[in-house]
Amino acid sequence: MRLTGRGAAGVALALAVALAACSGDDAGDTPAGSQEATTTTMNTGGIDVAAPEGWSAVPVPDLGMGLAVPPGWEITLLSPDGLNSLARSSPAVPDFQNLAHAAASAGGVLYAAGQDAAGGISDLVVRATPQAGVSTADQLATAAQVIAANAGTDPAAVHMVDGAEYPTALVPFTVGGGAPGSEGSAQATNVVVAGPRDILWEITVTSDDATSHDQLVEAIRQTLTFKAAT
Repeated sequence: MRLTGRGAAGVALALAVALAACSGDDAGDTPAGSQEATTTTMNTGGIDVAAPEGWSAVPVPDLGMGLAVPPGWEITLLSPDGLNSLARSSPAVPDFQNLAHAAASAGGVLYAAGQDAAGGISDLVVRATPQAGVSTADQLATAAQVIAANAGTDPAAVHMVDGAEYPTALVPFTVGGGAPGSEGSAQATNVVVAGPRDILWEITVTSDDATSHDQLVEAIRQTLTFKAAT
């Protein structure tokens, strides 16, 4: 089972309850782990996610954010209801249920994954830390360096993103214990964003295919949408 990065201590339950409210009255009729779970049971709440052609938009209005995932990816909210519904579903992505539960245990609030033609798996986990006290680029850089150290990578590898709407940093690291691209290893990047309403967002993208990883991370990052604080 792949690692999914750093958890956000103390906030997973509260955010999972908020996510559960997004699923609508008919959530039990749509299996978790399917693309329909996001397109037919979630209200957009005014969050307009700009998804590339063929991608699935995933607005999460109760958290004031959204993103999009590539074609064929399966998605589940890591709320108690979402995790319970996984037991009644049959995701196509191998080990999706166990990976989703592992992501929830690590503080995730949303999990998505897809499998490529060669059998490699790419996935993402969304985490959030409210009342983070991180709003400026300098504060985010410091927070991202701490995240990098916790992930076992060199804090100097943190890359600040120019031109993002909100301060954004990329924290690259490797999971699985091997060198990048070696057997049993996966390339990972933590997209860290100082979002509105004093929430620090972490979107951890992990790929078995290191050659396409950076492109995937950037494509997902470009879809991140936050509802401005009022």
